[in-house]
Amino acid sequence: MSKRIIVVGAGLAGLTAAYELTRAGFDVQLFEARDRVGGRVQTAYLGSEQYGELGAEFVDDTHTALISYATQFNLQLDVAFRLPNELCYYIDGNFYTQEKLTPQQQAELNDLYQRLNQLLEQSADPPETLAQWLTAQSIASFANKVARQQSYGLYAADPEAIGVGFFAHSSTSSNRSRRIRGGSTQLVTALAHRLGDRIHLNAPVRRIQQHEQTIIVSLETSQGQVEAVADWIVIALPWSVLRYLSIEAPLLEIQREAIARLSYGTSVKTLLQYSHRFWQQCNWGLIVGDTPLQTVWESTTTQTGEAGILACTSSGTFSRSAAAQPVELAQQTVAALYLDASNASLPVRDRVSATATHDWGDDPWSRGAYCYFAPGDLKAWRSDLPYSAGRIVFAGEHTAPVEFCGYMEGAIRSGQQAAAQISAHAIAF
Repeated sequence: MSKRIIVVGAGLAGLTAAYELTRAGFDVQLFEARDRVGGRVQTAYLGSEQYGELGAEFVDDTHTALISYATQFNLQLDVAFRLPNELCYYIDGNFYTQEKLTPQQQAELNDLYQRLNQLLEQSADPPETLAQWLTAQSIASFANKVARQQSYGLYAADPEAIGVGFFAHSSTSSNRSRRIRGGSTQLVTALAHRLGDRIHLNAPVRRIQQHEQTIIVSLETSQGQVEAVADWIVIALPWSVLRYLSIEAPLLEIQREAIARLSYGTSVKTLLQYSHRFWQQCNWGLIVGDTPLQTVWESTTTQTGEAGILACTSSGTFSRSAAAQPVELAQQTVAALYLDASNASLPVRDRVSATATHDWGDDPWSRGAYCYFAPGDLKAWRSDLPYSAGRIVFAGEHTAPVEFCGYMEGAIRSGQQAAAQISAHAIAF
C-alpha cells in the first residue's frame, strides 16, 4: 500500500486531512507557508483575558463534523447568537431590532426569503447576479437593501458579483450560531498537537509535479529550495493562491479553469475592545447595516469581565477603503450605530483599550476571505468538477458541499473526504 503523503496548507482542511491520514497509518508531512498553523482561523487574544476572531468564527447546529471534533478533543461550544431574534439592521440611518420592524418590512423580508427558497428547491443557478435578480424580481426597497448588505456580511462579496443561486443558500443557516470556547484556534491547536513534527512551517510550495506514480513538490525553506517526494498529495490551499503555483499534472481543463477563475470575497475584520459594554443597553445582536463596515457583533457575549470586544467587518469593494484605516473606521461606525440606536453620544468613559485587525484580501497566503460563486459557476463547477486528478486530491472550504462553503465545517469535511479518498485508492492499489 502507498504510504507517503504530502499535505500542502496547514489550515483546517490540511490539518484535518493530515490528522485523518496519520490515524489511518500513512506517513504524512504537512507543509505551510506561514509561520503559524490555522490558515484563515486566527484568534486574537486581547486584554483582560478576552479574545475575538480575526478569521473563521461561527458554528451552526448543522456543522456536525466540527461538533464531533469538539467532542473528541474536549472543546466546549458557547452560544453566540439566536437567529433571527438577535439579528438587527441599520438601514438608511435607522436602527431596527426584530421587535422594531414594521409589519410591512417584515412582509418584505418574508417575500425575499420565500423567493430565495424557491431557487433552492429548484436547484436553480440563474445567469444573474444578486443585484440583477433583486431588480428583476422587483424586491421591495427595505428587503432589497438588507439582501445587498447580507451579500457583503455573509459572503464578503459585492451583490453585483455574487450569483443569486449561490446567495440563496444564505437562508439555510440554522437558528443558533455557536463559537468554540477559548477561540477557534483551540481546534487548530488540538489537531496540530496530534501531528507534532510532521508540520513544517515557513515552507511555501512553488511547484508540484506528478511523474507516473510519484509526486514531487518543490519548497522554499530556510536552507534554500528543496524537493519532497510522496505517493499522493493533498492540496489544501485556496485556489486564489494555488493559481500562482506551477502544477505539472494531468488536470482536466475544467479543473484548471476553476482554479484560475473561482472568486474569493475580500474582507477586513477589526476587533475593538472597549472598557465597558455600552452596547448591551441597546440590545445589539448581529448588526447588518449599509455602512462601510457592513456587520458588527459582540465577540465576548459569554466571556467574563466588564470590558467587551466588538467585531467589525468591511467586505467587497468597501474593504479597499477600509484597509487604509480599519481601526479608525470601525470606531466611527460603532459611534454612529450607538448614536442612532440610543439617541446619545458614546460615553467618554467607554474608550478603546485594545485592537486587532486583518486584511484577508491583502494576505498573500489567502488572497481573499473565502470563496463565492459567480452566476452560472455554481451549476457548472458543482455538477461536473472532480476534486482529484491523478495522485492529486484537492481540499478546502471551496470543495465542500455548497452550504458549508466559507465555514470551518466546510474545511473539515473537505479534509476528511480527501483522506478517505486517498485511503480507498491506496487500498485498491
